[in-house]
Amino acid sequence: MKAVTIDEGRIAARIKLIDEHNEAEMALDLDRTLATLNEAPDYKINNDEFSGREPVRAFYADLFTGFPDLKLEITRHYVSDDAITIEVTLTGTHKNQWNGIPATGRRVQLPVCVIFPFDENDRLTGERAYFDGALILRQLGVLPPQ
Repeated sequence: MKAVTIDEGRIAARIKLIDEHNEAEMALDLDRTLATLNEAPDYKINNDEFSGREPVRAFYADLFTGFPDLKLEITRHYVSDDAITIEVTLTGTHKNQWNGIPATGRRVQLPVCVIFPFDENDRLTGERAYFDGALILRQLGVLPPQ
């Protein structure tokens, strides 16, 4: 099988789309965030998997409600033909219930690795996000410090 290499223009367009996606997330704009995705997004957040626009909308609604000052700082992009991976530092204050956890008022800061796969039309097909789940729970005070 011959390797396919995408051109620099497509790479730049994909990075721009990821930047638009992250800007929409930081603006807590559900519709704009979803507009960056294809029609059948597929997500994997650590071990949680969900597909389709409504489950993805529910995921973001919960995140945006729980952390209304959510910020993402991209520290690095890694580019391949099938996906772009980013390293991010996520920060926010847990001001409302999130993921079933009542508001703690605590700040979180954690490194996250996000893989953005693309379809043949260079649309985002979802995300694969990986982070230390115990770290965020310790920062929220749900788990005791190590």
